[in-house]
Amino acid sequence: MIRLRMQADRRGSFALEFALIAPFVLIMLIGLIDILGMLGDQHALDEGVAVAIRYAVVNSASASAASIRNQFMTAVQPMLGSCGGCTVSVTFTPSYQPGATVTVTATYAWTPLAPITLMGAQSLASATTLTVQN
Repeated sequence: MIRLRMQADRRGSFALEFALIAPFVLIMLIGLIDILGMLGDQHALDEGVAVAIRYAVVNSASASAASIRNQFMTAVQPMLGSCGGCTVSVTFTPSYQPGATVTVTATYAWTPLAPITLMGAQSLASATTLTVQN
């Protein structure tokens, strides 16, 4: 029986296809991990601001800007660590008394895990304003 040479030899084609596609898949996977990490850090920032503003409103008689910042840092510590890139500002308008407003604003300098993706460093921000009730 004569074997036709029309059939192509496919040995090694999978390795070649994998070598061509793998870098793109890896970059997409790393980019996805970075995006999810950024979203997680934004959530931690939002949660920290929510905890700080709640503390400010509930403890109206004893809260100070420093104690409100400490509440923020304690809330974000499990997710962001020491939060060295965090900046927290507390503003009382006009003063800290019933009927006035308190605003907590936080920013965080986020950097991607892998610099090979097209994502650069981002500045994440969160702010909340509430009225002091008592």
